[in-house]
Amino acid sequence: MREGKEEGIEEGIKKGIEKGRKEGKREDAKMMLMEGLDLNMILKITGLTESEVLELKSELN
Repeated sequence: MREGKEEGIEEGIKKGIEKGRKEGKREDAKMMLMEGLDLNMILKITGLTESEVLELKSELN
């Protein structure tokens, strides 16, 4: 039981880290959009999908 609990905690930490990274990329993309960077450059730098970046762009307007 202890081993399962430790694995669950580890998995939770991994998911939290990944969520934080994704949110950081989204914040970076927002800043790039505000600075007028080209969409393709934002996609290349952040690794986000085009639909994700376009969604962020619509949130800014």
